Amino acid sequence: MTRPVARHDTRLINGVYERLRSAIVNGEIGPETRLFQQQLAVSLGVSRTPLREALLRLERDGFLYSVPNRGMFVRGLTIEEIGELYQLRELLEPVAARLSCEVADKMDIARVKAMHREFEQRTSSSIREAFNSNFGLHISLISSCPNQRMLQLLRDIWDQNSAFLIFRYYARRVGVVREMAREHREIVDAFVSGDGRLVEELLRTHIRCAAESLLATLKDTGQQEREA
Repeated sequence: MTRPVARHDTRLINGVYERLRSAIVNGEIGPETRLFQQQLAVSLGVSRTPLREALLRLERDGFLYSVPNRGMFVRGLTIEEIGELYQLRELLEPVAARLSCEVADKMDIARVKAMHREFEQRTSSSIREAFNSNFGLHISLISSCPNQRMLQLLRDIWDQNSAFLIFRYYARRVGVVREMAREHREIVDAFVSGDGRLVEELLRTHIRCAAESLLATLKDTGQQEREA
Protein backbone atom coordinates (compact mmCIF):
# COMPACT_ATOMS: atom_id res chain seq x y z
CA MET A 1 0.00 0.00 0.00
CA THR A 2 1.42 3.39 -1.00
CA ARG A 3 2.20 5.72 1.90
CA PRO A 4 0.35 9.06 1.58
CA VAL A 5 2.69 12.03 1.30
CA ALA A 6 2.62 14.07 4.50
CA ARG A 7 2.05 17.82 4.27
CA HIS A 8 5.55 18.63 5.54
CA ASP A 9 6.97 16.18 2.98
CA THR A 10 5.12 18.01 0.19
CA ARG A 11 6.58 21.35 1.27
CA LEU A 12 10.06 19.86 1.41
CA ILE A 13 9.70 18.23 -2.03
CA ASN A 14 8.44 21.50 -3.48
CA GLY A 15 11.40 23.34 -1.97
CA VAL A 16 13.93 20.87 -3.39
CA TYR A 17 12.18 20.98 -6.78
CA GLU A 18 12.31 24.79 -6.94
CA ARG A 19 15.97 24.94 -5.91
CA LEU A 20 17.03 22.39 -8.52
CA ARG A 21 14.85 23.87 -11.26
CA SER A 22 16.29 27.33 -10.59
CA ALA A 23 19.84 25.95 -10.74
CA ILE A 24 19.09 24.28 -14.08
CA VAL A 25 17.31 27.25 -15.65
CA ASN A 26 20.03 29.67 -14.50
CA GLY A 27 22.81 27.49 -15.88
CA GLU A 28 24.34 26.60 -12.51
CA ILE A 29 23.77 22.96 -13.50
CA GLY A 30 24.54 22.69 -17.21
CA PRO A 31 22.94 20.52 -19.90
CA GLU A 32 23.98 16.87 -19.96
CA THR A 33 25.23 17.03 -16.36
CA ARG A 34 24.79 13.72 -14.59
CA LEU A 35 23.06 14.09 -11.22
CA PHE A 36 24.35 11.98 -8.34
CA GLN A 37 21.63 11.66 -5.72
CA GLN A 38 23.94 11.13 -2.75
CA GLN A 39 25.94 14.28 -3.54
CA LEU A 40 22.77 16.31 -4.14
CA ALA A 41 21.19 15.09 -0.91
CA VAL A 42 24.23 16.20 1.07
CA SER A 43 24.55 19.58 -0.68
CA LEU A 44 20.84 20.33 -0.25
CA GLY A 45 20.70 19.01 3.29
CA VAL A 46 17.81 16.62 2.65
CA SER A 47 17.24 12.87 2.69
CA ARG A 48 17.09 10.78 -0.47
CA THR A 49 13.28 10.40 -0.38
CA PRO A 50 12.19 14.03 -1.00
CA LEU A 51 15.12 14.44 -3.40
CA ARG A 52 14.00 11.43 -5.45
CA GLU A 53 10.43 12.76 -5.59
CA ALA A 54 11.68 16.17 -6.75
CA LEU A 55 13.89 14.58 -9.43
CA LEU A 56 11.00 12.52 -10.75
CA ARG A 57 8.90 15.66 -10.97
CA LEU A 58 11.68 17.48 -12.82
CA GLU A 59 11.84 14.56 -15.24
CA ARG A 60 8.08 14.71 -15.83
CA ASP A 61 8.36 18.45 -16.47
CA GLY A 62 11.07 17.92 -19.09
CA PHE A 63 14.11 19.24 -17.21
CA LEU A 64 15.78 15.84 -16.78
CA TYR A 65 15.97 12.53 -18.60
CA SER A 66 16.92 9.05 -17.41
CA VAL A 67 19.41 6.63 -18.91
CA PRO A 68 19.00 2.98 -17.80
CA ASN A 69 21.76 1.86 -15.45
CA ARG A 70 23.37 5.33 -15.54
CA GLY A 71 20.98 7.69 -13.78
CA MET A 72 19.49 11.10 -14.46
CA PHE A 73 20.90 13.86 -16.64
CA VAL A 74 19.98 17.50 -17.24
CA ARG A 75 18.16 17.85 -20.53
CA GLY A 76 19.51 20.41 -23.01
CA LEU A 77 17.71 22.09 -25.90
CA THR A 78 18.40 21.50 -29.57
CA ILE A 79 18.68 24.39 -32.04
CA GLU A 80 15.29 23.34 -33.42
CA GLU A 81 13.68 23.48 -29.96
CA ILE A 82 15.20 26.90 -29.28
CA GLY A 83 13.78 28.13 -32.59
CA GLU A 84 10.35 26.80 -31.59
CA LEU A 85 10.50 28.61 -28.24
CA TYR A 86 11.31 31.91 -29.95
CA GLN A 87 8.49 31.35 -32.44
CA LEU A 88 6.09 30.99 -29.53
CA ARG A 89 7.48 34.11 -27.87
CA GLU A 90 7.14 36.10 -31.09
CA LEU A 91 3.49 35.05 -31.38
CA LEU A 92 2.43 35.54 -27.77
CA GLU A 93 4.68 38.01 -25.95
CA PRO A 94 4.03 41.12 -28.11
CA VAL A 95 0.26 40.61 -27.80
CA ALA A 96 0.53 40.11 -24.04
CA ALA A 97 2.63 43.29 -23.74
CA ARG A 98 0.06 45.27 -25.75
CA LEU A 99 -2.78 44.02 -23.56
CA SER A 100 -0.70 44.78 -20.48
CA CYS A 101 0.05 48.30 -21.72
CA GLU A 102 -3.63 48.98 -22.41
CA VAL A 103 -4.61 48.35 -18.78
CA ALA A 104 -1.40 49.49 -17.03
CA ASP A 105 -1.76 51.84 -14.08
CA LYS A 106 0.86 54.09 -12.48
CA MET A 107 2.30 51.25 -10.39
CA ASP A 108 2.64 49.02 -13.46
CA ILE A 109 4.43 51.77 -15.38
CA ALA A 110 6.71 52.47 -12.42
CA ARG A 111 7.61 48.76 -12.24
CA VAL A 112 8.51 48.66 -15.94
CA LYS A 113 10.64 51.81 -15.62
CA ALA A 114 12.40 50.41 -12.54
CA MET A 115 13.20 47.12 -14.28
CA HIS A 116 14.49 49.02 -17.30
CA ARG A 117 16.81 51.10 -15.09
CA GLU A 118 18.07 47.90 -13.49
CA PHE A 119 18.74 46.34 -16.90
CA GLU A 120 20.70 49.36 -18.13
CA GLN A 121 22.77 49.38 -14.92
CA ARG A 122 23.63 45.70 -15.31
CA THR A 123 24.36 45.44 -19.03
CA SER A 124 28.05 46.09 -18.35
CA SER A 125 28.19 43.70 -15.37
CA SER A 126 28.15 39.90 -15.43
CA ILE A 127 26.21 37.94 -18.03
CA ARG A 128 24.15 36.36 -15.25
CA GLU A 129 23.08 39.74 -13.87
CA ALA A 130 22.29 40.97 -17.39
CA PHE A 131 20.19 37.82 -17.94
CA ASN A 132 18.29 38.27 -14.67
CA SER A 133 17.51 41.92 -15.34
CA ASN A 134 16.56 41.17 -18.97
CA PHE A 135 14.19 38.48 -17.72
CA GLY A 136 12.76 40.87 -15.13
CA LEU A 137 12.13 43.58 -17.72
CA HIS A 138 10.36 41.25 -20.14
CA ILE A 139 8.18 39.84 -17.35
CA SER A 140 7.30 43.36 -16.15
CA LEU A 141 6.11 44.28 -19.66
CA ILE A 142 3.54 41.46 -19.67
CA SER A 143 2.72 41.17 -15.95
CA SER A 144 -0.50 43.24 -16.19
CA CYS A 145 -1.86 41.18 -19.09
CA PRO A 146 -5.49 40.29 -18.27
CA ASN A 147 -5.26 37.05 -20.28
CA GLN A 148 -4.02 34.71 -17.56
CA ARG A 149 -3.69 31.68 -19.85
CA MET A 150 -1.40 33.61 -22.18
CA LEU A 151 0.60 34.89 -19.23
CA GLN A 152 1.09 31.38 -17.84
CA LEU A 153 2.17 30.05 -21.25
CA LEU A 154 4.79 32.78 -21.49
CA ARG A 155 6.07 32.12 -17.99
CA ASP A 156 6.39 28.43 -18.91
CA ILE A 157 8.38 29.37 -22.04
CA TRP A 158 10.70 31.63 -20.05
CA ASP A 159 11.14 28.86 -17.48
CA GLN A 160 12.43 26.42 -20.08
CA ASN A 161 15.61 24.57 -19.31
CA SER A 162 18.84 26.27 -20.45
CA ALA A 163 17.32 29.78 -20.52
CA PHE A 164 20.49 31.31 -19.08
CA LEU A 165 22.74 29.38 -21.46
CA ILE A 166 20.61 30.55 -24.40
CA PHE A 167 21.07 34.15 -23.28
CA ARG A 168 24.81 33.63 -22.84
CA TYR A 169 25.15 32.43 -26.42
CA TYR A 170 23.02 35.34 -27.62
CA ALA A 171 25.19 37.88 -25.79
CA ARG A 172 28.39 36.54 -27.41
CA ARG A 173 27.99 38.63 -30.55
CA VAL A 174 29.83 41.95 -30.50
CA GLY A 175 27.47 44.85 -29.81
CA VAL A 176 24.41 42.67 -29.26
CA VAL A 177 23.83 43.79 -25.65
CA ARG A 178 24.17 47.44 -26.69
CA GLU A 179 21.60 46.90 -29.45
CA MET A 180 19.34 45.06 -27.00
CA ALA A 181 19.49 48.04 -24.64
CA ARG A 182 18.55 50.45 -27.45
CA GLU A 183 15.56 48.30 -28.43
CA HIS A 184 14.49 48.01 -24.80
CA ARG A 185 14.50 51.81 -24.44
CA GLU A 186 12.18 52.17 -27.44
CA ILE A 187 9.81 49.49 -26.10
CA VAL A 188 9.73 51.00 -22.60
CA ASP A 189 9.16 54.53 -23.98
CA ALA A 190 6.18 53.23 -25.97
CA PHE A 191 4.84 51.40 -22.90
CA VAL A 192 5.16 54.49 -20.70
CA SER A 193 3.35 56.60 -23.31
CA GLY A 194 0.50 54.06 -23.42
CA ASP A 195 0.97 53.14 -27.09
CA GLY A 196 0.12 49.45 -26.95
CA ARG A 197 0.21 48.92 -30.70
CA LEU A 198 3.73 50.32 -30.92
CA VAL A 199 4.81 48.18 -27.96
CA GLU A 200 3.52 45.11 -29.81
CA GLU A 201 5.30 46.05 -33.04
CA LEU A 202 8.63 46.89 -31.40
CA LEU A 203 8.65 43.83 -29.16
CA ARG A 204 7.87 41.50 -32.05
CA THR A 205 10.80 42.93 -34.03
CA HIS A 206 13.03 42.70 -30.93
CA ILE A 207 12.24 39.00 -30.39
CA ARG A 208 12.62 38.14 -34.08
CA CYS A 209 16.02 39.85 -34.30
CA ALA A 210 17.16 38.16 -31.08
CA ALA A 211 16.14 34.76 -32.47
CA GLU A 212 17.97 35.34 -35.76
CA SER A 213 21.15 36.46 -33.97
CA LEU A 214 21.03 33.60 -31.46
CA LEU A 215 20.40 30.87 -34.03
CA ALA A 216 23.21 32.20 -36.23
CA THR A 217 25.57 32.11 -33.24
CA LEU A 218 24.54 28.56 -32.32
CA LYS A 219 24.99 27.33 -35.88
CA ASP A 220 28.41 29.00 -36.12
CA THR A 221 29.43 27.45 -32.80
CA GLY A 222 28.24 24.02 -33.91
CA GLN A 223 30.15 24.33 -37.18
CA GLN A 224 33.34 25.36 -35.37
CA GLU A 225 33.02 22.45 -32.95
CA ARG A 226 32.59 20.00 -35.84
CA GLU A 227 35.67 21.39 -37.60
CA ALA A 228 37.85 21.38 -34.47
